[in-house]
Amino acid sequence: MSTLGQKAASHLVQATVYAMPKVGKTFGAGTFPRPNFIDLDAGIGTLATPEFIKKHGWHPDIMYEDFKERKRDKRGVIVDHNAYDDACRYFDKCMQPHLRDSFDTWVIDSGTALVESAMNKTMVLLGGKGFSGISSKTHKEALEFGLVVPKIQDYGSERSLTEQFVQMVKDTGKHILFICHERVNTDNDGLITSVTPLLTGKSVQVINAMFDDVWRVEGKKVVVDGKPVTKRILRTETDGIIMAGSRLGLPNGTEWNWESISTALDANRAARAALTTTTKE
Repeated sequence: MSTLGQKAASHLVQATVYAMPKVGKTFGAGTFPRPNFIDLDAGIGTLATPEFIKKHGWHPDIMYEDFKERKRDKRGVIVDHNAYDDACRYFDKCMQPHLRDSFDTWVIDSGTALVESAMNKTMVLLGGKGFSGISSKTHKEALEFGLVVPKIQDYGSERSLTEQFVQMVKDTGKHILFICHERVNTDNDGLITSVTPLLTGKSVQVINAMFDDVWRVEGKKVVVDGKPVTKRILRTETDGIIMAGSRLGLPNGTEWNWESISTALDANRAARAALTTTTKE
């Protein structure tokens, strides 16, 4: 039997981080300890911009590999898949004994692009003659008509691949940032009912339940030296509409960079240690 007081405070940050495009998701992820980017969105160039270098310095040793589908027809439909499998091979390579200690943070950038690569693999596999499971004509029809219309079995298989990939990375015991775009859901009257990471169906719940923390990156206008600037901050508490939460106890409004996040978490651990000492006395 365990007690709550025996549970060690986690030093790992494993979080879903989401926002609209161009808010600065990759920008903040680049400040984490020795990050390694699984770059499916071709966004790593953000970390070489003058703004990033001015704020956080030049870090030419940041690890990454980018992944995209190499075989498409003239209408943009994939002829064969490779991005998902290439990302898996990169993961396996980096977890080899001679490389696994050369980085501290996995960044999946982005989950939305991971979904697309998983769907591409799904369409090809389920449409192949050698696949003995459920089948789908999605890929065949897409090549014929130039229009991709996934079937229900495609969505289910994509979800399985996406969730397996995220779980595989999460189980490495490193910091993990699962970067996503966001979806704004509305009712029939156009009223916003929820704001969530952009994933397929139940993966919104399944994947985000894997993580202790779900953060939304937001821009906040502030005045610095008499000039208006936009700071990237984290929403870590839900308002009933926006999906967010932090079991690590990260304060709402924390700046989206490692220095601010680690400072806040160190303060939380110190406060907990003080409570433990007081209780023992």
